[in-house]
Amino acid sequence: MLILTIKTMSANCDVIFFPYQYTLICYSAELIYSQENIKRPKNTTNFWAGTGVIGSFLYLDMPTYGLEVAIEKRHYFKPDEFKHFFISAYLGTAYMTNFNNTSHIGLVPGLKINYKAQLTPKLILEPYVSLSLPITYDLLDSSGFFPFPALTIGARFGLSNLKNKTKPRIQT
Repeated sequence: MLILTIKTMSANCDVIFFPYQYTLICYSAELIYSQENIKRPKNTTNFWAGTGVIGSFLYLDMPTYGLEVAIEKRHYFKPDEFKHFFISAYLGTAYMTNFNNTSHIGLVPGLKINYKAQLTPKLILEPYVSLSLPITYDLLDSSGFFPFPALTIGARFGLSNLKNKTKPRIQT
């Protein structure tokens, strides 16, 4: 963990990240599986893993691909409706490559504005806008830079399992 904070390289990302500095706005498409646990009438904790592609609008011909895992705290705007618009904070890690000359790992904290479309009881589509501050390490080249904030416009598609972990209320 110490090596990640000493030698960092800037990237743009959600949890998967684009490993080139100062690209400002990126696009992302991800396939995920998530386990979302209801904690309160408007709040959940979401654990998810997946794979995806991310690129920069400045470097359209240079996408990178990766694997990701994360934990996310979500706040929905309507009680007991765990879909539609929500905001979230997340912390994740990812491995990114372009299968040629790029190989990075990263620790990524961030904030998101999301929309959760429940396509079927288990199938979801989540378009989002995220702001993150990735801490990354280049596995091939140990040169580094300070982390640089990133804005990503993306969508997640995949399977989701929603579990109610709240205690039932006792009526008197």
